[in-house]
Amino acid sequence: MAKKHIENKAHKPAELKKHVAYIILIVVSFGIYYNALQNDFVFDDESVVQADPTITELKNIPKFFTGEMGFHKVIGAYYRPVVSTSYTIDYAIWKMDPFGFHLTNILMHVINVLLFFTLLRLMFERVNSVYKDYIILIAALIFAVHPIHTEVVAWVSGRTDGLACTFFFAAFIYYLKYSKEPSNKNLILTLIYYSLSLFAKEMAITLPACIILYDFIINRNEFRDLLKKRAVMYGALIVLSGLFMLLRWYALKDTQARPTYFYFYGRELSTVIYTMLQTVPIYFRLSIAPYGMLYHYSGYLPDANTIADMRVLFAAAFILFLTAVSVYFIKRAPYVSFSILLFFVTLAPVMNIVPTMNFMADRFLYIPSMFVSILAAAVLFRYFNQKTYNAVMLISAAVLVTFSYMTYSRNAEWKTNDILFMSAEGRPGVVTYINIGNIYANKGNFEVAEVYYRKALDLRKESLIGHNNIGKIFMVKGNYDSAYYYINEAYKLDTLSPEPYFTFAQMYQRKGDIPAAIGWLEKLVKFAPSYYNAEQVLKELKAMPPDVISGENKENIQAPPIIKDEKLEKVRVLEESSYRNYQSKNFDKAISELNELIKLMPDKSAGYYNNIGMCYMDMEKYDKAIENFEAAAKIDVKFSSAYNNIGTCYERMNNIPKAIESYKKALEIDPNNELAKQNLQKLK
Repeated sequence: MAKKHIENKAHKPAELKKHVAYIILIVVSFGIYYNALQNDFVFDDESVVQADPTITELKNIPKFFTGEMGFHKVIGAYYRPVVSTSYTIDYAIWKMDPFGFHLTNILMHVINVLLFFTLLRLMFERVNSVYKDYIILIAALIFAVHPIHTEVVAWVSGRTDGLACTFFFAAFIYYLKYSKEPSNKNLILTLIYYSLSLFAKEMAITLPACIILYDFIINRNEFRDLLKKRAVMYGALIVLSGLFMLLRWYALKDTQARPTYFYFYGRELSTVIYTMLQTVPIYFRLSIAPYGMLYHYSGYLPDANTIADMRVLFAAAFILFLTAVSVYFIKRAPYVSFSILLFFVTLAPVMNIVPTMNFMADRFLYIPSMFVSILAAAVLFRYFNQKTYNAVMLISAAVLVTFSYMTYSRNAEWKTNDILFMSAEGRPGVVTYINIGNIYANKGNFEVAEVYYRKALDLRKESLIGHNNIGKIFMVKGNYDSAYYYINEAYKLDTLSPEPYFTFAQMYQRKGDIPAAIGWLEKLVKFAPSYYNAEQVLKELKAMPPDVISGENKENIQAPPIIKDEKLEKVRVLEESSYRNYQSKNFDKAISELNELIKLMPDKSAGYYNNIGMCYMDMEKYDKAIENFEAAAKIDVKFSSAYNNIGTCYERMNNIPKAIESYKKALEIDPNNELAKQNLQKLK
């Protein structure tokens, strides 16, 4: 007996102290995403972050919660005030430097890994094993380095799922603490963290079901008693879910529905069910073997219209098999059963039960993927012993190193739009086809671009951007009848989308029909004044001489140039980017791009110097602004707007005599400058 005790002690692994585990998790979690700090704003970041002026003021934070401001004003019926708040805090610290936003994402992931480590310790608290600390660490490391999390961490807009997970884990942790010590403190903290999780993303509404499922399976022998003991907690979580949905409805009640944006718009319910069933095996495979990931899955699978479809039958059989496995293991291996059912429950909100704009996404697996770690821990607790020690450590190391390499490599694919979009080359998808088409269009290769746009429409005829972009190609070619047809198709799909309005304005400006261009821009600025600097473009068109506006003097109309070579295309891209950076208040980057444009197109430098002046003026650096406006006026002696802008600077500096002098100078050059007239009249 004594000899056996000595042998067991001799084979006991070295103690793994908690602070050492924390250090390992922090270093690995941060290190694996370190290269994401170099990433730009990409994809939806342009609309969700860069083009959202509400995140530039800390005073707007309460308005995100009331629904006065937030996601629903930008991309649809989303109520996620915690995410908007995080962007606002980032902007207050970093302005529009993507480094700071990515740093926040990585730190969020590090926190989530530490929270998950704590959650695993509590979940497996009653399981005995001399290797317990190592098993929990391995399971947490799997979550830390899993490649499926790349979209959430390496992409700024992916933060939504990450923040929801932060508070989801925190709420679960305090529920388990409440289970041990049913105090008011633990009850209140559970509810607070659950509320914050809901305010980050609606997907968190599965937490009450996960908690009850945990008690039903892991504590099955005590479950009847627990229903009585934890009735207050269960009830509070359910009531809180209802209150959140009511608050969400109130915040979004005035948001106009945009059903054409729903992925299954116009499809039968049976088509939705049969098609979404196919995603379950894919999600499961991505969780276990995360290869072949895409940044967007729209159109990735064709719609399924019958249950007799082999893909649907396979998916249904797969789901039934997993369900049977979970039932079989409820008594034999409860954590295995819990992990499988947890996967189904946490995935349910993104299965288009309630219509959404998305088919599927890697980021939707951020919370559900914890089932992999729980399953891994359950298996290790069963098979990790003295005999298997070397094999287990070797296999664990191989999995972690492989996942780490895949994650680190995938981070780099989110570095720029071009790299990200081309990562989907050769794979079907509505959005992926359109974005690849955009790359070719930006290079002036419109024939290839049109092929990709039409591929997108073949997959989904409701693609607004597909129609709009084909219209742009015809517009650039001067085929205005065809351009009108496609732009109008885009407009009919969503009369609240700014894209068709702006494209119509561009088309009519090219045709020389300035009143029509002004008409479309006037409609646009009513609901999206900052879209591609629409408000400023409208002012410039209205400031044109009356004979130009009427069409009597068409040779003076400044239409956007038709792209003919690579240099002009680079100029166009920089011009659009500088506008976007200006409107999103990323002034330093806009100024850098404008200086590059001055080198590329010195003959157009007056306009670029003027735009640099606009940046400095908005930064309240009036001396530098005036310096650039004067440079513009020196290059183009007829640049009336430059003197008007100089006047605005002096007016803001309270130097009224200088302001009046500048406005008068603007009117001397161009008596029809309406802005200068209004500004001068205001001061008189």
